[in-house]
Amino acid sequence: METAFYRELPMSVFSKVFQNAPRSGVISVKRVFNPRLIILFTALTVVLTAIVIIAWEQVLRPPYYRWVERNYPGTENANNRDKLEQRGEHFFISMTVDLIVVGMLLAIVDREQRRLAAANEQLAHSEKVATLGRVAAQVAHEVRNPLAGLLLYSEHLKSKLDGKLSNGDAQLVDKIIDTINHLTATTEQILNFARPVMLAPKRVDLNGVARDVVQLLSTEISAHDIETRLELDSSPVAGMLDEASIHAATLNLVLNAVQAMSSGGHLTIATGMTGEKLWMEIRDTGSGMSPDQIKQIFEPFNTTKSRGLGLGMPYAQKIVHQHGGQIVVESRPGRGTQVRIELPAK
Repeated sequence: METAFYRELPMSVFSKVFQNAPRSGVISVKRVFNPRLIILFTALTVVLTAIVIIAWEQVLRPPYYRWVERNYPGTENANNRDKLEQRGEHFFISMTVDLIVVGMLLAIVDREQRRLAAANEQLAHSEKVATLGRVAAQVAHEVRNPLAGLLLYSEHLKSKLDGKLSNGDAQLVDKIIDTINHLTATTEQILNFARPVMLAPKRVDLNGVARDVVQLLSTEISAHDIETRLELDSSPVAGMLDEASIHAATLNLVLNAVQAMSSGGHLTIATGMTGEKLWMEIRDTGSGMSPDQIKQIFEPFNTTKSRGLGLGMPYAQKIVHQHGGQIVVESRPGRGTQVRIELPAK
């Protein structure tokens, strides 16, 4: 008797990721009744109607009645004059009010369409980033353990052959270890980008964050012959923030500015507080970016650098958005770049 043999084939990395990926489909939208908007629109329509009537009565009716009297004189035209006066008044008031109301409705519809388009664009971007993050995280996870094994074997081999290899062979083993360490750091960077950030808010001063980041990157700043200027607010620019993630996001932004000035330049970091918002600006005098490059700057794995993953700006945007803030980039080719982040104080 034959025995049925069945073995489940192993799933690839991409199969594992996209098996649980969100499917596109029809999204049900719950219609929301907004009485405040209806009341406001009705009140505005009544006010505008009253203004139109007053304008007719005080400004336009006297010359119009004189024109009718001049063109239809006499008692035999009294009936015609009454009709023209009434029809002219009704036509002007109704048409003017209708045009104003239709214009208001078109303005509201246009605003809502623009908001919907922006929301759809943000949703598509978020879904793309989430999918890329899942793929990258799965790949990095699959690669990390073998890399750890390779590093262990390489270091063990180096210790066993210590003193038995020529200088050239020993340097080759060191290069293998350095390459494995670089790949390990790359996988950790991908995993840090992909994994969710758990915020632990506490009182953080952006002035202190700026000083710490500049001090941490002082060696690289000096190596690029960059002059640094801190334009920090005299008062604490403090709010309830997650210190570790804000520090990491600022570090990425400043590092991008430093790397954009390979031949030297000026780095300026400014902070301040406007109302209930904290802000920090990072300005450089580097090569700048074109409008197309600015549009793609927050796309994961999009980079013009020979080395790098292109995750610095997307990670910074992710952190700022999770704090309920926003990040804005302004740049022109040959004129440098300014990155401004705004965060809620509370």
